[in-house]
Amino acid sequence: MKIETDNIYDHLKPVTFNDFDIIYNFLKNHSSEYCDFNICNIFTWGLHFKLEYTIYFDRLIIFNPSNSYLLAPMGKKLSVEELFQLNNCFKKTHADLEILAVPEDYINNNPNLNEYFNIKNYENWGDYIYTTENLVKLTGKKLAKKKNLISQFMRLYTDFTVKSINANDNVEIMEFCYYWQKTHEVAADYLDIELESIKTILTHWDLFPCDGLKLYINGKICAFSIYSPQTADMATVHFEKFDPSIKGAGQVINHETAKILIKDFKYINREDDMGSPGIRQAKRSYQPVRMLPYYILKSK
Repeated sequence: MKIETDNIYDHLKPVTFNDFDIIYNFLKNHSSEYCDFNICNIFTWGLHFKLEYTIYFDRLIIFNPSNSYLLAPMGKKLSVEELFQLNNCFKKTHADLEILAVPEDYINNNPNLNEYFNIKNYENWGDYIYTTENLVKLTGKKLAKKKNLISQFMRLYTDFTVKSINANDNVEIMEFCYYWQKTHEVAADYLDIELESIKTILTHWDLFPCDGLKLYINGKICAFSIYSPQTADMATVHFEKFDPSIKGAGQVINHETAKILIKDFKYINREDDMGSPGIRQAKRSYQPVRMLPYYILKSK
């Protein structure tokens, strides 16, 4: 591999919907548990951050020029020396370059990696992995409160209904999102980007490999979830919102989503907590079976 003598920037292209099929087909053949490599995230969050990509030497390379990072190349494994060459190509114009979402097996199988890179496990971006069965059955003392809240909800709202999201639900769901946004004290910039990402998925619903659920009380939406396949046995829940004034709505949409996903998936990835104490507490309360380590490399 002679990346050091090539101008890789000549190969980079902005991530746009014109190239959706190219990237999606590559990901189908080279899946990863990291939600960063989910086609939905690449074309929602990624469009906002103006990601660039190329398929170079049969490897998918995704670059964020604004934040100076590469996602770990997907496809045929790179040697440490080759990864260092790739790193140096980008460092010519991005001195603070980091390589994100490096798989744990790559770290473990390349003991000489620390000769070239500083290695950091960034906990705030580690994905939460659950067994779908556990989210459906909610067995054990630690999940008993979730089960009780679902029971209370069902007793109180006997007319609740659950419906699948379709391509015509854009306006209804976005109106609920704007309501939800007003009820949460989270960094405004982040919420704006998140809502922009939800709108992108809804606008292109028939293109994305997504499904979703809406929860209604008295014909009014009070929660929804959007999810998609991650690997052959894992799905990722990208978005889940609920009316905080309705006790149990969050637990019910979580449970109903798991009941759908258990038909096809053994595991559910509920993405990271972004370092938010509230989100961290909520995700840990569902007893993840493991955390997906998030390794970042920065050359020495």
